[in-house]
Amino acid sequence: SVQKIEPKIFFANERTFLHWLHAGITLYTISAGILVFSDEDESDWAHWYAMALLPVSLGFCLYALHVFLWRADRIKTRIPGRWDDPRGPYILGGVIVLILLINFFTKLAQIWNYERTEL
Repeated sequence: SVQKIEPKIFFANERTFLHWLHAGITLYTISAGILVFSDEDESDWAHWYAMALLPVSLGFCLYALHVFLWRADRIKTRIPGRWDDPRGPYILGGVIVLILLINFFTKLAQIWNYERTEL
């Protein structure tokens, strides 16, 4: 059966697209800030950390575009069924958590090595 489409559905799709783009741009800004404001002593690790965040931020923007276009097509053709992606947010969130955990444990190891050299 054909579903009735209300105009608020189109606006909800655009609003969701803008929220995902905002998240990607915010992540890009954070990684660019890490690159610019990193200390000379830690510049090697900060460089790798920021360069790991940049593709993730691009992934957020590309994911937002993909879901927006896919959902707009489903709305326009009135295809019945689910109009959401249950796996994408978990994958992107998992990648960010993985990068943050790597950063946390690397900094923890640096602190541990620093304290051992001071004693």
